[in-house]
Amino acid sequence: MRPGRKSETKEFACGTQLAVTRNSKNNTSNDVFKPDRALFEPRKIAGKSADQENGEGQMKNDLTVTAYEAFLEHLIAVKNYSPQTVRAYRNDLKLIAEHLREHGINKLRQVNHRVVAELVGWMRSKPNGRTDEAGLADASIARRLAALSTFLDYVQATVDSSQLNPIKTLPHRWKKNKEPKPVDDMTIDLLLSSIDIPRDKTLFYLLLASGLRVSEVHQLNRDSIAFESEVDDNGEVHWIGSGEVVGKGRKTRKFYIAGYALVLLAEYLTSRTDKDPALFLSERKSRMSVRAIQYTLDAWCKKLGFSHINVHRLRHTYATRLANANIDAMHLKALMGHSSFNTTQQYFKLTDKTLARGYFAAMEFVSR
Repeated sequence: MRPGRKSETKEFACGTQLAVTRNSKNNTSNDVFKPDRALFEPRKIAGKSADQENGEGQMKNDLTVTAYEAFLEHLIAVKNYSPQTVRAYRNDLKLIAEHLREHGINKLRQVNHRVVAELVGWMRSKPNGRTDEAGLADASIARRLAALSTFLDYVQATVDSSQLNPIKTLPHRWKKNKEPKPVDDMTIDLLLSSIDIPRDKTLFYLLLASGLRVSEVHQLNRDSIAFESEVDDNGEVHWIGSGEVVGKGRKTRKFYIAGYALVLLAEYLTSRTDKDPALFLSERKSRMSVRAIQYTLDAWCKKLGFSHINVHRLRHTYATRLANANIDAMHLKALMGHSSFNTTQQYFKLTDKTLARGYFAAMEFVSR
């Protein structure tokens, strides 16, 4: 350690301790917290070993498949993951661990290519609660494998450098597919025109007009969106809505709403007679949960004879429409709340319509 610096530990609300290096001259801390490797190893507490305290054999080189709580705390305290993301990781790892233990796999060091192949086979035959077909979708399998892979990488980096990660060498099919999957315009039009419940119609129009994540819509209150008017050069008045949400990485960003979605929102708010601050209420008169929003879309899809549509695909639809309308890529990145520009670039793929538009515009210029 360099002269003039000292090390201490910081306890977070979630119970994770991190080593913090401080400068003794100005008592300031570095920008980045670095996990102290020793803090994740077994320790004596009130005469008990960490194994006895946690109920699992969390010894170095002997971690069990259920020893993922320290990893989840790491995602919160160090990676700054949202509670929803961490909850998804926990659910996926819990399901995987339960299946592995039922088949005699109790230690992480037992997870090899054969075990992963059997795990994939089980997920392909597991009953799917969303469809009548057996087996999870490839995207769901890839997500669960990604959770396990990230956990194994964490163990390798912090506890046991010899821990293998056989998932990294799986065929490309099981790599997580990050390609945007927008809903086609005809399906969207038929779906929205058939919904006759004001709350639901406003909800889905809002998702399509704002590009918000479902977890971000869940947090909206009735006063979260401000209505403002603007007068254009022709003297016409245009109304826009805007607000702020806390997105991934706990970053605050601004969003906008315009057009018919804003009209529906105004009518919906006017029709509300209760005093609950939440923007969208469930049938039980409480704030709609993320699961309730997805269930509502599922219910409409089944009622109208459409195949399952994940709510997140409405966000992809929003981004794809703006990209096809030639929005500036940096503007779309800010609206979507992407941390990486590469994620935003995936939406800028030429369609026949945009290609034809560019061709005829160029030919008109050449012909002058």
